Amino acid sequence: MRIRTIRIRTSLATACLAIVFLGAAPWAKAQGVQTSAGACSATAKPADNPHIGTSTCLPIPRFVSLRADAVNLRVGPGDQYPIAWVYHRVGLPVEVLREFDVWRLVVDADGTEGWMHEATLIDTRHFVIHGSSPVTLFGSPSEQADPAAQLMPGVIGLILRCDAGADWCRVRVDHIGGWLERSAFWGTFPGEAIPAK
Repeated sequence: MRIRTIRIRTSLATACLAIVFLGAAPWAKAQGVQTSAGACSATAKPADNPHIGTSTCLPIPRFVSLRADAVNLRVGPGDQYPIAWVYHRVGLPVEVLREFDVWRLVVDADGTEGWMHEATLIDTRHFVIHGSSPVTLFGSPSEQADPAAQLMPGVIGLILRCDAGADWCRVRVDHIGGWLERSAFWGTFPGEAIPAK
């Protein structure tokens, strides 16, 4: 039986200078960009709750994805801080750890931390294959199911659904859909429910 293999197409991160996003564009909310304007009113702001974002009132930590093909990771929350990395991976998941105005302290699958502008992030949930070995995408949530593809480390895909407490999630990579065990990828919290879109 032949199994389709999907490989990573571009590098995970490249340390070079790229476009700096200075503010949220008008299309930001329509595209699901993480924006703070009006998201957290003065009366709704959390009172020293480390699990609620101070700018958005959204849960902390949470997963988001990179919106653009060139996203700067800075050493501090502002354009005046140096760029540590430029990510060239649309859809790469990152975990938001803190908020400061329009800046988000994030960590990637490799543990690299830094600050990204909210306009470069979207709420759409993606995953990335971690580790050093390929993993199998199955046709149903079982290791005895027919394989749909082999996913190489670094492959990014869309999370379609994860049931609360389930070990398997429904995902899609390009036009290929299937099921992955949570332990095979990075982009969800253990047992987290992600409703179907």
